[in-house]
Amino acid sequence: MGTQNLQIQQHQESLPGALARIKRGSRVGQAKSGDAAALPSPQRFQLPNPLDKIKKAPLQDKRTYCVIPSRILSDKTVRPTQIKVLAAFASYANPAGVTWVGLKRVGQDLGISGQAVHKHLTILKNRGYIEEISKAFAREKAATRRIIYDSDISADDAISINSSREDCRPPEQIRKEEAMARKKKEATVTEKILYEDRSLHNMMQPQRVEEPGKLTLDEAIRVLGSYAVNVNESLLRWLEMACELGASRSMIETCGREADPVGAVKVLVTRLDRACR
Repeated sequence: MGTQNLQIQQHQESLPGALARIKRGSRVGQAKSGDAAALPSPQRFQLPNPLDKIKKAPLQDKRTYCVIPSRILSDKTVRPTQIKVLAAFASYANPAGVTWVGLKRVGQDLGISGQAVHKHLTILKNRGYIEEISKAFAREKAATRRIIYDSDISADDAISINSSREDCRPPEQIRKEEAMARKKKEATVTEKILYEDRSLHNMMQPQRVEEPGKLTLDEAIRVLGSYAVNVNESLLRWLEMACELGASRSMIETCGREADPVGAVKVLVTRLDRACR
């Protein structure tokens, strides 16, 4: 009985401490809730709408007239629609009659389908009013065509005649000629560099001891003749200058082994002339 009274007394003594702990916890909770209320409320952020695709401004149509062969007006086998198709192609042509407009664009101008344009175009080609210069490539470019004003003048002649006032070459021809010009220029520069390096290398080779005295022109000619070199007038003139400047037999032999003996002798004369100054 005494033990039970002791436990009840201890429990009563612990109640105030428990109540105090509960009150402290409630105050801490209120402080935390007050801090949260003091914070700014979250705002919604909305992503901007995706940008529309940048569209190119439509090109201004500057066509004001077109030129067609006059003989088509008296051709009874050609229909009016085919004349309109030819006129539509001619409206896109340059002074040489060259055009690279597509069938779809011509169809849009005339209000017909591309298949109908192709059908009328085939008839016009068979009649000799238009010709195809180069084929088309799918999704890359349209075919290049030429309006035939005079059947005696070829496409190359027409482009050459009219290019004096305006460049009438089609884009494909321009790209090909520019590529060929670049390759030719690169090949020329490379050949020149290789030739100069080879000539300098040959000239820098150790020379064997020569007999005293200059090599005569006749001896130099015989040396080149042993290498099957045709001594023409130009080579003879440069060879004479080399002999006067004191060219040795080994130098002439080196020139004879070159693919261009005339050029090699010119380089030799230049180097001997510098050495003498």
